[in-house]
Amino acid sequence: MSSIANTTTPSFKPAFTRVQQTDDCNCAFACIAMLASKTIDEVRQVAIEKFKHPKHGPYWIGEDLIAKLLTHFGWVGTVFKASTGLASLPDTAIAMVDYNPDTEIGRHVLFNRVVPPGAKQPVEYIIDPAYWVDTVQQIRTDIKGFPISWYIGVHPMAKTVAKTDK
Repeated sequence: MSSIANTTTPSFKPAFTRVQQTDDCNCAFACIAMLASKTIDEVRQVAIEKFKHPKHGPYWIGEDLIAKLLTHFGWVGTVFKASTGLASLPDTAIAMVDYNPDTEIGRHVLFNRVVPPGAKQPVEYIIDPAYWVDTVQQIRTDIKGFPISWYIGVHPMAKTVAKTDK
């Protein structure tokens, strides 16, 4: 499969820097770290200290914790929604792939759709935080038919303007 380097849009640069997950279960933390421009350790520390996430397993990073962490780092997230294909996804999402309906377990990747400077068509890509994927599959644009089962749509939190007393 092709990598980002082989895309037909040479000016394309991913909007987010890939953060690699550090164990088999913290892919959601890695996706949040990418969105927040933080390290996975910083995201995990907030989860432990502020949201009482266990320091040691077993644990699951569910949509409630994902939503709380996103909010903490200035993002808004929806609840998990079923994907009916790439067209059903918002421009930025934490997507669940390799989903097993029997165990209701999958893993998370970051999906993004962006129109690069000078381009007319958007580029859709995923950033896969898994430490076991080949380098050429860590940031991928060849995702037509990619098996995204569920997703949490995300967008930056609106900036509020502080009111001053007169």
